[in-house]
Amino acid sequence: MAGWLSRATSLFQQQQPPPLDPYEVECECGGKVVGVRTLSHQKRPCPLCDRLVFVLPANVYPQTKPKSDPKKKATKNLDPKVVRSTSNAVIDEAPPASPAASGKAGGAKTAGGKVPGGKVPAPKSLGTGRAAESTPVTESQILREPRRPFFTRLRLLAIGILVMSSLTITGLWYRHRLETAKATVAQAADAGMAAILAHDFVKAARELKRAQLAVDVIGRTDPTANEIRRQSREATALAKLASSTLTEFLEEMLATAKTDSSQMLKMSSVDQGAWLIFDARVTISEDDSNQYTIDFPMIIGDVVVKIAIAAPAFRGLPQTDESGEAPRVIFAAQLEQLSSPLGEPPSSVLTLNGQTAFLWSSYDNYAAAGYRPFDEESERSTRMLLERQLDALQAERPK
Repeated sequence: MAGWLSRATSLFQQQQPPPLDPYEVECECGGKVVGVRTLSHQKRPCPLCDRLVFVLPANVYPQTKPKSDPKKKATKNLDPKVVRSTSNAVIDEAPPASPAASGKAGGAKTAGGKVPGGKVPAPKSLGTGRAAESTPVTESQILREPRRPFFTRLRLLAIGILVMSSLTITGLWYRHRLETAKATVAQAADAGMAAILAHDFVKAARELKRAQLAVDVIGRTDPTANEIRRQSREATALAKLASSTLTEFLEEMLATAKTDSSQMLKMSSVDQGAWLIFDARVTISEDDSNQYTIDFPMIIGDVVVKIAIAAPAFRGLPQTDESGEAPRVIFAAQLEQLSSPLGEPPSSVLTLNGQTAFLWSSYDNYAAAGYRPFDEESERSTRMLLERQLDALQAERPK
């Protein structure tokens, strides 16, 4: 019962860490790799040739108990005197120890090979080779296992194949895109111009936009490509013209100013971004050289409405024309915002989107939108103005 209890309690006792297990493995070149075994296998470099040497892990299984000696069992039942005489005989027959060992033991050997006190000196370890003679190496002194380089030959080859495949696919895709764009240009441009003549501005804007994207992909900057870009802008403006006149729009917006005290009046989703075509004189603002004022004053009720725009397209305009007045310009712009009327008398500012505004260049498109002049003199001056604006656009560097 006591033996069973001791074995059961030993299971709950903290196990001591296994002792260090030194090793000595010989490399093919003759070098010796020395260290301490760990729980996992190791690949240690040879000190002579740097070749990795495989080292087995430490033995995690418990040590087996040595078998009992049958001679010791036989002496258990003997008389103590007989056992004592037998042990003395063994001591007498033991080989004499070396003087150095006997000196370390603490005294000289007596006659007959006996040691004072009846003690036998401890035998030396039976280790062979350099492993027994070398100093034990601790785990902290073992060098870390060298990591395998990331860029191996196989990985570099795989990366090269992947890069070449990506470049090939990209080249094929770009070539297919160019071929598709070349086939689209002529077809979409012809369909867009025919739609303009039929006053189908929605279809014209769609087809000319396809032609514009195609010439942009190809990278064409010739006069034909630039003409497609100009026609595409004008068709887009014609397709999205404001559904009401500028006067009707301002009256509707200013009517909400009585109930809305915010600085900017809120536009409807229909009016926001709608296009308008202006034929007016443009003057540079005195406060900002990038800000232009449209000489198109309007009075809606008791509110004076001014029109302002900051358009890069107006930067090349002269300060005055031949008559000394502000230059006359025909352009298209989108509605952006309208401020609440302030001051006495109340005034409001209508701001146009200058980033998308552009100079008009085609008289046929201008007339198709319903802006045909009433008399021949006006028509002649309008044609001349649009021709000058077309020359200015052609002289510009294409975007």
